Amino acid sequence: MKKWQAGLLTLFGALMTTVGGTFIGLYIWSAVISRIGEPDQSLLFWYLPILFLGIVVGVAGLSLAYVGIKRIKAIRKDGS
Repeated sequence: MKKWQAGLLTLFGALMTTVGGTFIGLYIWSAVISRIGEPDQSLLFWYLPILFLGIVVGVAGLSLAYVGIKRIKAIRKDGS
């Protein structure tokens, strides 16, 4: 794998991790914090797909970033 491909993999993984964290934060803010004290708490359930999407995208992004960083280190080790 070329160095630019490993860097692109790392960048894409970091971007996916950021998007996943944003979705998780969106769930926490919209479904939990802004609904405190309201009698209808059904959005805790109906917004769960946003939370699960955030978890899946975040974990996939962390995995891609890990693989990309690992390959960058291997390229540097072989190149020096």
